[in-house]
Amino acid sequence: MGTYSSKDVSEDSGGLQDGIPSRNDRKEDEKFPTYTMPPAVNIIDSEVPKLPSDHEEYVPTVFRWEHGGRNVYITGTFNNWEKQIPMHRSGNDFTYIHNLKRAKHAYKFVVDDEWRFAPDQPTVADIEGRINNFIDVSEFNPYIGDDSFFERSKERKIPDTDFHQIIPDVDEYAKEPPALPPHLRHIILNKPSSSLDALSLPLPQPVSLNHLYCTAIKDGMMVLGVTERYKHKYVTQVFYSSMPITSNA
Repeated sequence: MGTYSSKDVSEDSGGLQDGIPSRNDRKEDEKFPTYTMPPAVNIIDSEVPKLPSDHEEYVPTVFRWEHGGRNVYITGTFNNWEKQIPMHRSGNDFTYIHNLKRAKHAYKFVVDDEWRFAPDQPTVADIEGRINNFIDVSEFNPYIGDDSFFERSKERKIPDTDFHQIIPDVDEYAKEPPALPPHLRHIILNKPSSSLDALSLPLPQPVSLNHLYCTAIKDGMMVLGVTERYKHKYVTQVFYSSMPITSNA
């Protein structure tokens, strides 16, 4: 896919500054027609535009916005600045895949109805002095694999000196063990029942699942517990083990 670096190309864009059209004298706060966000579907099957018959002249390119916002759209010279295309959110980041023609393209983001450019991506100014992001896919060469990779790997010999063991220093054995994370201290074995039903246990925290817990040995008895989840149900197993009491003669 097309990639870009974080280098500012406003001075080294090969005459791009004069070639990028402005947004037809549109004001920065003017509303563009936008696509409606479709329901949750398979992005690969339905969201990525299909390549035309002359697909070799197109480069699937991933656009990213990693600077916050609730609703992020993208537009640029690849669609003549005519429409704002919604980007797909994943956590705090937004992405969009578009098949770009082999050329130099300018684009910009609309974040919560505000025009913005990504500071960590190449930038260029249009003929009216507005700062836009920039990407050049005119010379993009896709990776088609390396048939000789495995043959060269077989010929490489790793010297025996690369295999060794580091013996810990004596002081390492005297250190205290790492402290238990505080969120793992809240376990079912240490909590009373939160309802009138004595057999009903409180809802466990997801971080405590699939951990084996044990209580301190008391009266010659050690208690072990583990909680697992299946869909929306939680299953807790408690094991009791009697420990032999040794008396010091």
